[in-house]
Order: sequence, then structure tokens, then C-alpha cells
Amino acid sequence: MEEKGYTEESYEAWRDVAAEDMGVADTGQPDMDELLEKEMLLGILEEALDSLMPEERELALKVFGEQVPVSEFAKERGEPRTTVSSRKVSVLGKLRAYFRGKGLDV
Repeated sequence: MEEKGYTEESYEAWRDVAAEDMGVADTGQPDMDELLEKEMLLGILEEALDSLMPEERELALKVFGEQVPVSEFAKERGEPRTTVSSRKVSVLGKLRAYFRGKGLDV
């Protein structure tokens, strides 16, 4: 293709226009760099969660991940909401410190 004057960029532009002309919406697929960055960040998140105590990890997964309200989480565990709220703040601080230690600004 390059012998005929085509470059990767011109092919991608042609492909996108051709797809639009056929009524195919842009898939918006991320490029390889974005995928690698997301994979790296997910790995760091997994490491950060592994660094927590089991109770802290459960709290983080439920409250931050599944977005379960603190009051509901506290009720399920039979604990005061204020206690769980304080632990949530503590867990969030530990996660932030871990991310900063890895060079991520959070």
C-alpha cells in the first residue's frame, strides 16, 4: 500500500468515511495506547485492593465499586453508620496513598 502512496493514517480516514457512507456508526474503539493504559490502571487498582485488610476490601468493593450506600452497608453488617462512614474515609485515604506511591495523582 505504501508503494502506491497510502499511509496508515490515510487508510484509517478512508475506512472511517467509507463506514459512515454505508451507514455504519463510528464504533469509537479506543486505540492500543488507551487499552494499555486502562489495563495498567486496573492492575494498580487490583494491587491497591489487595493491600487492604479483608474487611476494608469488602467495604471498598461494596461502597465504591457497587455504590451501595454507607447506611445500607452498615445495616447489613449490624454496625453503626458512623463507624462504617469513618472506616470508609480511612480506606479511601489508604487507597489514595497507594495510588500516590505508584505515581498517580488522585
